Amino acid sequence: MEPHVSRSVKGRLGDRLLESGVIARTQLEVALGEQRRVHRPLGEILVSLGFAGDADIARLVADDLGLEFLRADDVVPDAEVVAGLDSAFVRESQAFPFALENGVLRVAMVSPDDPHKVGLVRARFPHPLDLAITTEGDIQALLADNLQVQTNRVAEIFTLMRDEDGDERGDVPVERLTHALLLDGIHRGATDIHVEPEEHVTRVRYRVDGILQQGENLPVQATPAVISRIKVLSNLDISERRRPQDGRLRIEVDDRKIDMRVSMMPSAFGENVVLRILDSSAGSLRLSQLGISEEHQAMLQAVADRSHGVFLVTGPTGSGKTTTLYGMLGQIDAMQRKVATIEDPIEYRQPLLRQSQVDPTIGYTFHQGLRSLLRQDPDVILVGEIRDAETADMAIKAAMTGHLVFATLHTNSALGAIPRLVDIGIEQFLVEDNLIGVMGQRLVRRICKYCRTEGPPTPEEIEWLGCEPEALWRGEGCARCHLSGYSGRTVLVELYLPAPDSEAGSTLSRDFAPIVEAGRDAGYFAMEEEGRRLVLEGRTTVEEVMRVYRSHRLGRSERA
Repeated sequence: MEPHVSRSVKGRLGDRLLESGVIARTQLEVALGEQRRVHRPLGEILVSLGFAGDADIARLVADDLGLEFLRADDVVPDAEVVAGLDSAFVRESQAFPFALENGVLRVAMVSPDDPHKVGLVRARFPHPLDLAITTEGDIQALLADNLQVQTNRVAEIFTLMRDEDGDERGDVPVERLTHALLLDGIHRGATDIHVEPEEHVTRVRYRVDGILQQGENLPVQATPAVISRIKVLSNLDISERRRPQDGRLRIEVDDRKIDMRVSMMPSAFGENVVLRILDSSAGSLRLSQLGISEEHQAMLQAVADRSHGVFLVTGPTGSGKTTTLYGMLGQIDAMQRKVATIEDPIEYRQPLLRQSQVDPTIGYTFHQGLRSLLRQDPDVILVGEIRDAETADMAIKAAMTGHLVFATLHTNSALGAIPRLVDIGIEQFLVEDNLIGVMGQRLVRRICKYCRTEGPPTPEEIEWLGCEPEALWRGEGCARCHLSGYSGRTVLVELYLPAPDSEAGSTLSRDFAPIVEAGRDAGYFAMEEEGRRLVLEGRTTVEEVMRVYRSHRLGRSERA
């Protein structure tokens, strides 16, 4: 197939994005003004300002070029083709060859109309090319999934340090070892890196898709130097070992800026370190990227269009509550409305948003920050977490005075948020008058696309599903998913939007049945029902849904 691609422009990019509803007229005018000043491509400016996502631009370019648009999840690479790739080639060409079908090489590229980059692919693979377009983020995801997770940089350093007799020689290269430790976590797709000193060894573990995975342990003698190096990078006091410390560091990996929130805490055998990985180059978040169903996306868009009220997202720590709220903020035209956040910490840095981080050590709490923010004339406010009665009261008052307030709250279900607010001291009638709705959510692991297989359901699965499908998908386990059978996560949600004539206070009773039945008219489905849908669609398993959704109380079958 001829790899040269000519673009047949079907209208100006800005006008087409405007027609499709991706951007607003005011956003286009701002971007065009910026383009006249800096002379950069309009699509690049729209993405940098957060008005559009990479995928929005790429879809239109694909339409112009007459090519298929692919996301990373759509690509299932062939092992033999991937064996001919390396990271340097993929980064330079911004291309990922992934399959050879009938002698034609299928390639996902960021710029398939760039002759130089197409030439790089042709020089390495002497086959006719079938080009598709993708985004830089998807190329990075394919690179991480297929070429980086196999490398254990910490282990490589220790291998190089051993002599022919197997004894370790020389001093530990602390800077290289610390950098390798951080890189291994990033390339595994970890959200947290744990460094845990014990009596004879220092354990390193990575939290990937919500589950801790064992990494390469560190020798005890090297641990203090590694921890000191992390302190230096985080601007912490290296001489203080008796008190907890919190900091933040930034490193650049594969042209991405990665922030890490650092927590130090003294333990029996040294300081325990946990680094939370925050990808500050993630770009503008969209609800469509999070795995939320189209029905729920439409309802969340309607919530984001409201002028005032409170919308809550509930769930345990690490369930993606803040990410969902940022996805909702991405639906708001920040040129027409002033959007401000109060967080601890700021997890996603976004253009046009006024973001502030609380600092309890100086008395700057959520309550104090929200009080000050209301004097800044905001239209939309995101409160990182409602922790106490003062913050809840201030959020309700902000809604009463004409502000749209998004916040997170720790409860086990969407319906449990209302009695929770009343329990911490908010008057019931204030909740009823100002609550737009509540979304409860969990994160469930997705079945690995590389090792997924179909098999007959078990009697237990049939009982839980309430039907008897012919087959269910499962992951067998492979090197890419570290033998877990899962890779990546998607969101499991339940969305409760009180009907105009319903009373939120009715959820204060122990019997939620009436309010659930009334909520179904507005699209409410319990999280368990959403889990059944994901299982039947082949996106996750019954076992995984039960792992995250199972009640804290022991069932009859679990009791001795």
